[in-house]
Amino acid sequence: MSETQINKTLQKKEQNSLINSAHIPQYLVCGILSLGGFVGGTVTGWSSPALTSIHSSNHFPSLTTADLSWIASIATLGSSAGSPPCGYLIRKFGRKNSLIFSSIPYAIGYVALTFPLKIWMLYVGRFLVGFGYGVMLIAGSVYLSEIAESELRGRLSVIWFVMIRIGTLFDYGVGSVLPYNHLSAFSALLSVAFGASIFLLPESPRWLISKSRREDAIESLCWLQSCDKKVPSQNILDEIQEIEAAAQKANEENKNLTIASYFTNGVVLKSVLIASTLMIFKEACGGNVFSYFTVQTFEKTGSPFGSHISGVIIGVAQLLGTTLAACCVDKIGRKILLLSSFIIMTLTLIILSAFQQFKTEMDELSPNSGWIPLISFMIYHWAYSGGPYVLAWTVSSEVIPTNVIGSVTGLVTAVGWMSAFIMTRCYQDMIDGIGVSNSFWVFAIFSTIGTICVYFLVPETVGRNLENIHKQTAGENGETREHSKQDDVEI
Repeated sequence: MSETQINKTLQKKEQNSLINSAHIPQYLVCGILSLGGFVGGTVTGWSSPALTSIHSSNHFPSLTTADLSWIASIATLGSSAGSPPCGYLIRKFGRKNSLIFSSIPYAIGYVALTFPLKIWMLYVGRFLVGFGYGVMLIAGSVYLSEIAESELRGRLSVIWFVMIRIGTLFDYGVGSVLPYNHLSAFSALLSVAFGASIFLLPESPRWLISKSRREDAIESLCWLQSCDKKVPSQNILDEIQEIEAAAQKANEENKNLTIASYFTNGVVLKSVLIASTLMIFKEACGGNVFSYFTVQTFEKTGSPFGSHISGVIIGVAQLLGTTLAACCVDKIGRKILLLSSFIIMTLTLIILSAFQQFKTEMDELSPNSGWIPLISFMIYHWAYSGGPYVLAWTVSSEVIPTNVIGSVTGLVTAVGWMSAFIMTRCYQDMIDGIGVSNSFWVFAIFSTIGTICVYFLVPETVGRNLENIHKQTAGENGETREHSKQDDVEI
């Protein structure tokens, strides 16, 4: 090997080392946000074991099946209510302050669930934790998409959702042995810790630039990329100029932009269509429904294990699916993962429907037939967690233009949460009305439609910076891959 080649190799190793060290603060941000994600996961996982615990506790003798259904589903209504004001919050007060705010309803809600004196306190508690969850998801998704470099953006977004799944798994497992109020007390403490830890993070450079706070933006970007804020590197200054240009363009576009123009502006309308489609079919395919009623669903389909143990197994499958997405999202791409996930979910739902239709015959044919719903649900939740559950948020935060991301994200997310509320609230009624087998068929049909919509509507965003993604959505030339420091190393 020549001396020139040796020098190039050493230089490449040095660059790789610098890049890795520069990424550490961004992973730290993701780690702190993950604490909020964990609490958010408990919002989803709480109802499955807690409904059984509440029913068996005899704390509320007048509690009905309808009450239990409302207690489970009203959290999604809270999330729907929290989404629109979050758009205003992140635009007016910043991404960081919005995340701090989300911890307040989290904490108050879980305190109400820890000491419920009346049934209405269960309703209020679930609504508030759902409200905090809705705010946290929007503020966190936007914040991560803005502070992460393009080669890390998808990975960090999915890692955050891994922690959400860990929170769900925690409630499935611990909730099977602890009463609902003890489970709620732990989440209340974590909510306070989450709010306090956000104070350690910098504000989004993009939001700071939008408020004409250039020096603060440089300091924030230096913190995020391990650069000396007293002597910013040229890469930092170039990125600030790029953000300023985008912000200036956004301000010009905002002059004549109103809520009504969202339905006439082609770029905004297309981004709303893409994001809303993902949010709606993320819920319509049944993923959140089955997460909220995991124990109750296995009581109907059967399982070789108890319903609570089966729920823990499903929690593990969800975690594995989200973890797999974290490893693949920046390599395989968002669109391929979404398409694969929807197809797998459709097939497993068809199997579940057929099994339930011929359950009696299957039980007579084989004593081990109970494995079919467990394995099918494991595959279903694995695919759902690695696909629409995570990527609907990731892609939505990427395709929506920066100048309207606050208000549009709130609108789109509210649509998604309303879909979740409708599906969750009507799940028990649907089972009672058309049966378990036909209910699975309904979810399979929605999943099929979701596959078609993803194929025709959703763009591939992997490897592109936000400006290029928005150009692609606008129909301009957005195919250029971002020339990042990582690209320099590979060349």
